[in-house]
Amino acid sequence: MESKVKKNSNLKYYILYFVIVILIIVAGYFILNSVLKEDVSAGVESSNLEVNTVSFEDIESVKAEKFEVPDHISATVPIFMYHFILEDYGDYPDTENFLKPETLEEQLKYISENGYDTIYIDELDELYKYDKPVALTFDDCFVYFYNNAFPLLKKYNQKATIFIITDYINGENYLTEDQLKEIADSGLVKIESHTKTHEYLDEMTYEEQLEQAVESKERLESITGQEVSVYCYPSGRYNQTTLDIIKDYYDFGLEMLGGVYDSDVDTDFYKIPRIYANRSMSLSTFISYLEQSRVYY
Repeated sequence: MESKVKKNSNLKYYILYFVIVILIIVAGYFILNSVLKEDVSAGVESSNLEVNTVSFEDIESVKAEKFEVPDHISATVPIFMYHFILEDYGDYPDTENFLKPETLEEQLKYISENGYDTIYIDELDELYKYDKPVALTFDDCFVYFYNNAFPLLKKYNQKATIFIITDYINGENYLTEDQLKEIADSGLVKIESHTKTHEYLDEMTYEEQLEQAVESKERLESITGQEVSVYCYPSGRYNQTTLDIIKDYYDFGLEMLGGVYDSDVDTDFYKIPRIYANRSMSLSTFISYLEQSRVYY
């Protein structure tokens, strides 16, 4: 009888033990499940926070952060001025304006192989993006640019800024609207204004200068669909009236000569100096200008 009672007592303990274990397992399951839900919820909230922080609307601030825009930078930038890229200058009297295509290719090859960054003129206020900036500019730009210079820019993947005389468009030996559109769409060339008629601005009235600046800008923008923000003075001639007008329509103005651009010296964006890349310029001279390129903080 005693043995039977003892057995029943042991059985009760086993059953109680088994029930307690089951209860612990069930309780643990619910506790763990609750914790996991909280973690997932927190993770989702954190993820949403990150996505909302870097939105498309904040792209400019993200871009600035990427490049770590400093409070002040100093830079020297060689800005080369070209005219005609052509082997034979024919009867044209100013032979120095005709650079041989093989000379331009030699220069572009050196730029490409030595880590220089070709920039557009309208990037002169964004030099923090570059280490060794250099600008290539082409004035007048007859069809020779399209035939001889444009293919080389594409070959070496280098950028340039060209200045167009808008009354010449579609004329004899000049660029057509279709060619200008093709050049602009390439992503390698910015098309800017060289006035309507390429006449001396400093000999014009206020109204005449206003027409040159505004109508050339409007014509080019209608052709390319891109903003025109740089004005190049024909033969480098301008006066105070010129400056008063273009400051309402353009962000930059280019002189004809003046040497290497130095941001600490050339503080007026409407009087930007350039280097004349003429037919007689040797590669060593070209390189000596390039070696002055730098951006420092």
